[in-house]
Amino acid sequence: MKPTFTLLAVLFLYATVYGQGGSISGKITDTSLKKIMPLATVTVFKATDTTIVTYRLSNQQGEFKIPSLPFDVPLRFMVSFSGYEAFRKDFVLSAVKSSLQFDSVMLYPTYKQLDEVMVIAERPPVVIKQDTIEFNASAFKTLPNALVEDLLKKLPGVQVDADGNITVNGKPVNRLTVDGKNFFGDDPKMATRNLPSNVIDKIQVTDDKEQMQRNGDDNLNNVGKVVNITLKKGVKKGMFGKFYAGGGSDSRYEAGGIANIFRDTLQVSVLGYANNLNKPGFSYSELMQAGGLDRSRGNSISSNTSIWNNGSGSSISINGVNFGGLQNYGGISTSKGAGINLNHAPNAKKSFFGQYFYGNVNVDRRIQTNVSQYSNDTIITNNTDLIGSVITNSHNIGIGARLKPDTLTNILLNANYSIGLTDDVRNSNINSNSNKNGSLSYGNIAQINDLSSYYYRHGISYTQLSKNKKGRRFSFNHNLDVNNRFTDYYTDATTHYVNPNPYDSIIQQLRNEGLPRTDVVAGLTYTEPLSKKWILRFGSRYEYGKLGNGISTYNKGINQEFDKINNFLSSNFSRISHRLNSSIGIDFKLQDLTITPTLRALWQKADNNLASLPLPLLQEQFNFLPALSVVYKQFNFNYDKGIVLPAFNYLLPVSDNTNPYYIVRGNTGLLPSERHSLSVNYYFNNPKKNLNVSLYANANFTKNDVIQDITLDNRGVQTTTPVNADGSANSYINYNISRQYKSNPKFTYQWNTGAYYGYNRSKLLFNSESSWQSTWEMNQWCGFNMNWNDKLEWNNSYSISYNFTDYTNTAFTRLETVGHYANTEFVLRYIKHIIIETNCNYNFNSNIPTGLPKDVIRWNAAINFTMLKDERGVLKLSVFDILNQNNSVSRYATRNMVTTRSQNVLAQYFMATFTYNIRPSMGAKKKVGGREMLLF
Repeated sequence: MKPTFTLLAVLFLYATVYGQGGSISGKITDTSLKKIMPLATVTVFKATDTTIVTYRLSNQQGEFKIPSLPFDVPLRFMVSFSGYEAFRKDFVLSAVKSSLQFDSVMLYPTYKQLDEVMVIAERPPVVIKQDTIEFNASAFKTLPNALVEDLLKKLPGVQVDADGNITVNGKPVNRLTVDGKNFFGDDPKMATRNLPSNVIDKIQVTDDKEQMQRNGDDNLNNVGKVVNITLKKGVKKGMFGKFYAGGGSDSRYEAGGIANIFRDTLQVSVLGYANNLNKPGFSYSELMQAGGLDRSRGNSISSNTSIWNNGSGSSISINGVNFGGLQNYGGISTSKGAGINLNHAPNAKKSFFGQYFYGNVNVDRRIQTNVSQYSNDTIITNNTDLIGSVITNSHNIGIGARLKPDTLTNILLNANYSIGLTDDVRNSNINSNSNKNGSLSYGNIAQINDLSSYYYRHGISYTQLSKNKKGRRFSFNHNLDVNNRFTDYYTDATTHYVNPNPYDSIIQQLRNEGLPRTDVVAGLTYTEPLSKKWILRFGSRYEYGKLGNGISTYNKGINQEFDKINNFLSSNFSRISHRLNSSIGIDFKLQDLTITPTLRALWQKADNNLASLPLPLLQEQFNFLPALSVVYKQFNFNYDKGIVLPAFNYLLPVSDNTNPYYIVRGNTGLLPSERHSLSVNYYFNNPKKNLNVSLYANANFTKNDVIQDITLDNRGVQTTTPVNADGSANSYINYNISRQYKSNPKFTYQWNTGAYYGYNRSKLLFNSESSWQSTWEMNQWCGFNMNWNDKLEWNNSYSISYNFTDYTNTAFTRLETVGHYANTEFVLRYIKHIIIETNCNYNFNSNIPTGLPKDVIRWNAAINFTMLKDERGVLKLSVFDILNQNNSVSRYATRNMVTTRSQNVLAQYFMATFTYNIRPSMGAKKKVGGREMLLF
């Protein structure tokens, strides 16, 4: 640890010495001396070559102060503000005269619109234009082989976490466009981790107005951000991308490429990859990251992206197509994929896009699962050893358009068609035992599950603003989902029951399940301003659903074919549902306070037809439901009451015995659930200090909640049936605080801290025993990241979790778990053409049983050699899991049950990968921070 502390001491000494320079300060006004100029950009350049030294934004009083300026160096500071002429002043600071005060910096409005004139001038790093923040990319120095993600990390107020998720001033980025066009389906990572930073001219950040218009909500706190990347002119008719290939020990390999071709109004992007490393091939840096965050986000009305990343692998799923490992199956994945994306924008009023993706994943898995269930002094344990493979093939094609015929109309069209084919082969050895009676049973279950899904969906979003009355708005949304899923379950199971009465059971069956489903949604919202203080809101949404669920179970007949119907395990279910939700609300606005009471009329009807029942099962509800929203500045409070009908699969009375140890059956007598929800969120951002604070809290109280009534018999066979229960409650509170320090371009750092506290109370029914169970989940985390002149990056995070469950019935034993997770990552670029990177994380779980490691250290490292012109070539030599400790062991508690699961993962291996970056030719290379051509 001594070298680490020495390095820290040197870095902080550097920061301290650097911070002992001179300073300038002042106040910015316009020429009338009456209007102050908040958020004006104040930039300091070296007067000799106009290289940027640093910059600041003026505060709400128009004041600015810039410290840590060098002595005895000719400097120039420039003040810029949209709609005003720039102000420039040369100065020199010294140890004798270390500070300068400018009492009044006056800006002159730009009164006259000139024809296009070429002017040579310094370009400010940040310009604020009404609700848009614009960053000059060339003002932020990056390495020759840097990606857009590396550039974003340098921008003030922008944060990029280890998984590539982007926030701007604490707000999540919903979409990232390139020259205003979609780039591979609105997924920000596709651009940030594949486009080189040196082709970027500027980055624009604005609020997601389309999301706000679709939601019919005027509160900017409830919408995310949109980032638009503008390419340099020389790139708009060029090609860029990268290709890579590598091999390693244990027959590990990776290969792939992405190419982007731009021709004025047309963008074409193509990618392809293959690897057996449990990861998506086009995210080259994923291997060195072992985060732990799952997220799903629908970024447009018919587009969905899912990303997961943990110690055993990573994956990206776009509209149902998997790139990388399969999250729900575990094991080691071999994957390959390809995709093409086209964008055509003939003018500013319309743009069209088309996409095609193909993904193939082959998973080899070996999974051991131990499930222990506690009741009084009895513990019944089921152990499963599963081996087998999963092969998926997925296709997705999508088309869409964004139309803006005028400044008041916005139209978004989207359509997707997906095909998913899965072959799941598994062989499971299972045994069950009791701490009192010893062995209860043992057996083998061989299964082949073939799943086919065909999914079409489209969406239409139309928003119209009034040209006669500000604030009047009409919007219409429509979605159609047609999802047809068919599954064949082949089961060949032999089970030997030992206690209490020995006998053998043989199951040889084919279970065909067809699940065709169609959902149609149409909704509209209308907003009418009555006065400056009162706004009327009306909304209506109609949902139609048609669902079929046919289950046919066959046993082998005399000719050993699956042709003998088992009526006890077969059924036919169909459901037609209608849901009409109409609401009326009124906003009362008083300065920063908005209060919106709303009354909803909700009608729901579902006709359920079951072959086993003589008459249809009719569910119908009509309710008036209140809601309330209170907004004060960045503080939001919401209350809502809802009625939820039972899900269709809870109603199916037929038993599912494909796993003879876990039998599931439905309940036709379930009642609708009544839920009261309260939520609070608070958001604070100080752009001058780059400080972000966010707080979210939610509570739900449910009557007639759906829980599981569990029976575990003396053979170790579990049967679950859904039932209603009153008194369920769950709540959580989550907060995050972060601050960045980016004023010194050569030494930037940031810290963050946050927590999640959750509580869940529900009824537990187990073997005729009843109890209330209360589960507490407490997670606390913190992090520190720093960057020293791009020569050294150091990223750190730590989290601790404490979970426990208490019961009111003494028949059940308290369950608790303590976990620790720490991660540190170094990237060193001190030696030219050599990049050293290392990542080490530590994971501890107190609940791991004896005989298995409670903690694990995963240490990865690599050395990169850059070569060729502009460092276009990179040779990477890496080693995964240096200490050879990687494993995947998890243990968690639910209800009165503790589950321990372990699976095969990638073991230690070595890799050599060569990457060649294709860069567009843009003429002579310009000095970063120098003079540039501006058009006025």
